[in-house]
Amino acid sequence: MKQNEKSSRMVWFLLVVFVPFVFALTVFGIVLSFMGVNVWEEAKSTGKNIPIIKNIFTEKTEVAVTSNVQEKQWKSKFDEQEDYIKVLSADLQKKEKEVTDLKSNIALLEKQVEDAETTVKDEENEQLKKLYEAMSAKDAAAVMREMNNNQIMSILMLLQSETQAEILSKLDAKRAAELTVLMANKTL
Repeated sequence: MKQNEKSSRMVWFLLVVFVPFVFALTVFGIVLSFMGVNVWEEAKSTGKNIPIIKNIFTEKTEVAVTSNVQEKQWKSKFDEQEDYIKVLSADLQKKEKEVTDLKSNIALLEKQVEDAETTVKDEENEQLKKLYEAMSAKDAAAVMREMNNNQIMSILMLLQSETQAEILSKLDAKRAAELTVLMANKTL
């Protein structure tokens, strides 16, 4: 019975006091909203004046403000990093283009050097050819006796076959045979 009595008092309190109070408060808030009053903001400002509720609002506000400030700081740092990455990417592309240009310049210069060396070598060979063709076969053979076979071969390959034959005939037979074999192998 005592339990029943306590329950009935609780039900009576809910039905007679609490529910009508919440209903009246809700209707009052709706009426104020229609009148242009921002009920939520007014409730917050009034709640900030009540000591216990004040702590609840300020803690949430401080957390929200702190969180918002941190978010802005992180966003700022992120934006700075993105800008820095863009600058580095542009610089990298510029450097890659410079490297490509330098590589093509190097290739062009190497080709020019090769062409120049070939031209110089051709001119030297032409002068050497004229020199040995202007010499008598006896004098050319005398000079060639002091050279090794590779040097003689490079000179003989420049000369016309008649001049080659005359010079070989003036060399000793053994050396002329060696040079003839080398010339035959080189033309094959």
